[in-house]
Amino acid sequence: MELRLEFAMEGHRFFDLVRWGIAAKILNAYIARDLELRRFMTGAVFNAGKDEYWPIPQSQIDLQGENVLVQNPGY
Repeated sequence: MELRLEFAMEGHRFFDLVRWGIAAKILNAYIARDLELRRFMTGAVFNAGKDEYWPIPQSQIDLQGENVLVQNPGY
């Protein structure tokens, strides 16, 4: 609870959830609860295995040569 309060506005919580492997469970529960207040979030879902990381730009993969950078799963 202390970490939630301390880092709530600093953007560290998401990375903690991903590191602990509970991001999908926590964020999907939050989205479900938030739908009661915000209807524009209808259809929102956090996909485990894909939404933890952004895709690596193809231009950067091409610049590095073969097999140096591997695209993140799901992209």
